[in-house]
Amino acid sequence: MKLGSVLFAAGVALATSACSRFGGGPPAGGMLTGSIADSALGSVAARAMDDSDRRRAAAILESLPDGESSVWRNHETGDRFVFTPLRSFARGGARCRDFRLEVTVGARFDGIGASACLQADGDWRMSR
Repeated sequence: MKLGSVLFAAGVALATSACSRFGGGPPAGGMLTGSIADSALGSVAARAMDDSDRRRAAAILESLPDGESSVWRNHETGDRFVFTPLRSFARGGARCRDFRLEVTVGARFDGIGASACLQADGDWRMSR
């Protein structure tokens, strides 16, 4: 019985750690910074991201291969995001990536494309 309890507890710990990485709280680390609003003035996508979404986007830029998408729903707002790194490149010695952000807010859909470069502090700074 004791072994069964230990295995159950280990399984719960593994399952909850997987949830936090893939669908739970935002990952720790850098943040996507800069003005998305400058990239697409007035767009739904430009206004929809909160800090937890920007941290998630930075983690995706850090780790997801070009062409692969990450999909999540913000548990606070209910907004749905699809974030896809498109191309990796260097600019002025910095690691940069083009990406596509799609968001559904209520019944409204919007998408924008932009670039971001990794900064020394670990944040990804957006640029036009």
